[in-house]
Amino acid sequence: MAWQRKTPFGYMVRGGETVPCPTEADAVQNIFTRYLAGASFGRIAEEMSRGNIPYHQHTSQWNKHMVKRILENGKYLGTGVYPRLISDEEFLAAQIQREDKTDYTPCPAELNPIREKAVCAVCGSRIVRDTKSHGRPRWVCANPDCGAIVRASDEEVQKRVSQRLRQLANTPDLLTLPPAPEAAPSADALRIQNELNVCFNRSDINFDYMKTLIFAAAAEQYTVLPDLTPVHDMETLRERLETGPANDSDIQELLAKAVKAVRIGGQDYIELELNNGTMIGKEQTT
Repeated sequence: MAWQRKTPFGYMVRGGETVPCPTEADAVQNIFTRYLAGASFGRIAEEMSRGNIPYHQHTSQWNKHMVKRILENGKYLGTGVYPRLISDEEFLAAQIQREDKTDYTPCPAELNPIREKAVCAVCGSRIVRDTKSHGRPRWVCANPDCGAIVRASDEEVQKRVSQRLRQLANTPDLLTLPPAPEAAPSADALRIQNELNVCFNRSDINFDYMKTLIFAAAAEQYTVLPDLTPVHDMETLRERLETGPANDSDIQELLAKAVKAVRIGGQDYIELELNNGTMIGKEQTT
């Protein structure tokens, strides 16, 4: 058809060279991120359609086949004339997960929060669950230079992670966050402030223009303020755990808000890396 793309989605030709198209390249990265987080082809297609980023100039509507073609396109690894858009780890993880979803038993929904944060305890790369070993679950490191494989049942992984989370719930003093970075003024904020200083020193002050600059300076300062919501959420959760035993909802919230990564090195070697760098359950349990 005349409206089919000649340049793969994510790229454009400029000055005779193939370069990343900023909007489309961001969309490619988002598609891989959403898929690895558990979203289906159809769900991602719906999100892309709502985002009004056309796959073809002919239409802004996406379908699951378009998403599938992007996830299996090796050009995003930086082959030939095409600049890299996706890391080797992300691409390999997507292929493993795609085969898992297509050919084997799907992952239990209750395991998804763990999968989203699972990393290899050997090298720290993403680790992906599949059932390619005679239908039995295993965890495969997405780093081709590592390739660690951990064979552990879903029930055992969930049990170990739950034990670590209960251990964390019983020591709520560990629930801290690193200090928020100090807000640094942006280049635009400095430029606006310099313009204000010039206006203050002028004899013919334009008050309307100064008012515009003052509002613009305030807006720029606001954009660089650190988000203190995670700190507040952590303090609230810690206070709740200090006053009583944790329930199932608290355990789920700990995994979602306090845990940066679930390090899997075996069914008996699962540790949690908190957002503040603290490790929970580092010792191997036998």
